[in-house]
Amino acid sequence: MKQNLLEIHKELSKLGIEKTVQSHTTLIEYGEMANKLFLIQKGGIVMLHVHPKTAIERAINFFIPEFHPIASIAAPYYLEKPSEYRLKTFTNTTFIEIKKVDFDTFLKSSDYSEQMMDYGIKSLLEKNEIRAKLISYTSEEMLRYIHEKLPQILQNIPSKYVANFLGITPQWFSRLKQNL
Repeated sequence: MKQNLLEIHKELSKLGIEKTVQSHTTLIEYGEMANKLFLIQKGGIVMLHVHPKTAIERAINFFIPEFHPIASIAAPYYLEKPSEYRLKTFTNTTFIEIKKVDFDTFLKSSDYSEQMMDYGIKSLLEKNEIRAKLISYTSEEMLRYIHEKLPQILQNIPSKYVANFLGITPQWFSRLKQNL
């Protein structure tokens, strides 16, 4: 399966335009009608939920080459609804920007379309599992889960975003991390 993912990644890289952007660059803004995917080559992107009344942002997902390397926001992409989220880089990031029309054509004509759909479904299931744990686990339990099952997050995502994802302060995150 890993070989197939490398081949799919190579094919997807041909569909769009490679871009390199600075840290903290917004790729999709709250309220935007976005119809693009970002295939991350280097660096990373954080998805932030923006509370509609307070405008307070909370990290809800991360995209790095080693963990969910395809970033987008589903509602504007599939349902043509304004985004309730913001996608932004947390470090200097290189990605392939792929337009929806090009990705749709790829899915209709590629030998990898079935594997791509399978990968997408597995990614969504994994995201749902993580969010369910985030709701039910304490911050310490969730950090332990991330440490054991998703170490690439702790290795590649800035602590302030992981703390925000867990709903705790960076100081409390630092204390919990020492107990791992």
